[in-house]
This record gives sequence, C-alpha cells and structure tokens, in this order.
Amino acid sequence: MNYRELAEAIDRPYNTIRKWRGEITKISGNEFKRIKVRNGRGRKNRTAYDFDELDVKCFKEFDRLLKTGKNKVEAIREVFGNKEVEELQKEQSDFELLKRQDKALRGQIVALSKRIQSQQSELDTLKTNTSDLTERIKNLENRGLINKLKKK
Repeated sequence: MNYRELAEAIDRPYNTIRKWRGEITKISGNEFKRIKVRNGRGRKNRTAYDFDELDVKCFKEFDRLLKTGKNKVEAIREVFGNKEVEELQKEQSDFELLKRQDKALRGQIVALSKRIQSQQSELDTLKTNTSDLTERIKNLENRGLINKLKKK
C-alpha cells in the first residue's frame, strides 16, 4: 500500500501522510518498509514506501488520537513507541547484565585467589617436608647407616 492508498484508507490528505511518516520515523525510530518502483523505460528506480496492514491500523489509531485532541508527539509515542526511551531501556538492561557478569567474575577471581593461596601453602609445606627429608638422608649418609644397610 502506497501513500495515496493509505491516505484514502484513513481519509487524510496525501501530504499529511507524508509529513506524519517523517515525524513518526524521527520521533519513534519506526522504519517503514521501502520498495523500488520503476519510473519508466531506461530510467532509474525510485524508492517508495510500502505500508502493510499493521501500519494502516497504527496510522488509523494515530489519526483517532489526534482527533480526540491529543498532542501529536504524545500520540506518536503512544502508538509507534519512543526511540529514546527504548534505547535508554536497552542501555540500562545491558548495563545491568554487565554488572551481574562483573559481580560473578569478581566472585570467581576471589575463589581462584583463595585456591591459589591454599595451593601455595601446600607447596610450601611440601618444600619444607622435602628439605627436612633430604636433611635427614644427608645426616644418615654422614653417619654411615646407609652404608651398613647396603652391606647386608
């Protein structure tokens, strides 16, 4: 459905529909479907808008709200949405997601650092045990006990 058919469907002038489409796109960020239409033989195609049934219903609702005396910007935001609010909500949800991920990662870092500390303390005790054992072996070698065991 093009501009003319949409204008006939909601009983408004063609230029009004064109202006509304621009304002709706600017305020709500709602992009309407575009199609290419041939101009004629050998000429370039031109871009036209193709409105579907949902768009027609939204335009009718928008027209009804304007006729009841509602502000144009408020009516656009009510029917087609608000680009700024949606972007802000998306950014906030992304921020909340990042905060949760940050908290989880910090928890993992703390757990890993505790694990590293415990393994480091185990390593230190093993080092002291091995040094004690090597010292005992050296003492036994010095005494000659190992030499006595080898002779038997």
